Amino acid sequence: MKCDLPMSPMSASDPLTFCVDWIDCVFSSADTVWVGFSGGVDSHVLLHVLYESLDDNQRQKLAAVHVHHGLSEHADEWLMHCQSVSQDLGVRFVAHRVQLQTQASIEEAARNARYEAFQQTLDVNDVLLLAHHRGDQVETVLFRLLRGTGGKGLSGMPMERALGKSRLIRPFIDVSKDDILRYAELQKLSWVQDESNLDTRFTRNFLRHQVLPRLEEHFPHLEQRIVSSSQRIATDYAMLEVLSEQQLRSWCDQWNGLMLSFLKDKNQEERLFWLKHFLQTKHISLPYPQLENIERMMMGERDKQPEFILPDARIRRHHDVMYVLPADEPVILAPLLEGNWLRRAFDQIRITGLSKSRFCKLQARPQGGELLMGNGQHRKLKKWLNDLSVPNWWRDHLPYIFISEATGDKLVAIGSLWRHPAYAELNIEWQMDARLPFPNNDVA
Repeated sequence: MKCDLPMSPMSASDPLTFCVDWIDCVFSSADTVWVGFSGGVDSHVLLHVLYESLDDNQRQKLAAVHVHHGLSEHADEWLMHCQSVSQDLGVRFVAHRVQLQTQASIEEAARNARYEAFQQTLDVNDVLLLAHHRGDQVETVLFRLLRGTGGKGLSGMPMERALGKSRLIRPFIDVSKDDILRYAELQKLSWVQDESNLDTRFTRNFLRHQVLPRLEEHFPHLEQRIVSSSQRIATDYAMLEVLSEQQLRSWCDQWNGLMLSFLKDKNQEERLFWLKHFLQTKHISLPYPQLENIERMMMGERDKQPEFILPDARIRRHHDVMYVLPADEPVILAPLLEGNWLRRAFDQIRITGLSKSRFCKLQARPQGGELLMGNGQHRKLKKWLNDLSVPNWWRDHLPYIFISEATGDKLVAIGSLWRHPAYAELNIEWQMDARLPFPNNDVA
């Protein structure tokens, strides 16, 4: 987000009235504001309340996205219902039909497919709003508690978080289900009923229909108390993350690799703590069994170079330093359009100052060759990379920028690390994701 969001999206006097400042902030900074629209009462109320809060210009940015899981015989009807509601409001509507991965539980597979569809829909400056409410938060905290989660899990669902390169916001996270139902009935809204939500074989449904009602009989205000506890845990954990990140920064090398020598004198629990927080700074959260495997690999014999494979990253040890690498291949032969960001798996790059007659693109790392430095001296590319201590496997991931000349393609820059003196008019912005082991050097 390009603006600082107010603390709460909803008015203190009316839980189902958006704060004007919050609306203005979100819609002024986003290209499109998507509502995850299942057709249920929660998401229908979110879409309706939001639509009624917007002016005509803001409504042009509003869109609804529906995910068709194919699990129910009524799924086609739900999709058509969502499409009809969106059309009646004049809101752009997008639907995704997904195939579930059968190796996971149905709940987990549906959730994974849903969020993958959301990420496919959203662009860099888009925002996704989901209708999770206070009751959902309570279920989440209890569910994670039963699974033996740690402090981060007991913090519950955050109101706002990253979703790929976009943002996800839950404006109803402090709103009760009763308030949502009252609004829906008052506005005479129609919604679909997912029969699977009544199936108590699913853990969340069991908690919702069997456990929580019994607890509420004995513990008045249970919902608010659990939410308050999770908020306090979230505050404490956020401070812990800040402090641990400050310490980790001093333990990282110039490429943001974790120097394992600082962990040698720690006991196993301490090592697991620091490894967990190091990976979380790179947006990787792992269960403790996997962390223990990584800890054993990283603390093993120094002459080995172990590698731990994750779905979207690889963890490697090199010269007693632990690095997190991208899992996918670097972008090759990608054009760089004037003023437009080129997004890659772990970074993004933009150039300005390019004359209309010139054409820039990323290409593979040159084999051999020399770089002309600002002092007029030439340096071999390999020697220059060695002097920067760039690990071998990272060298292909650097953005090598070429310009098409009459004599052929010419290397004119390597990210913001080096730029050819003859192309000083080029302004290169190279932004690294927090996971990237790249230094933020000025142009050499």
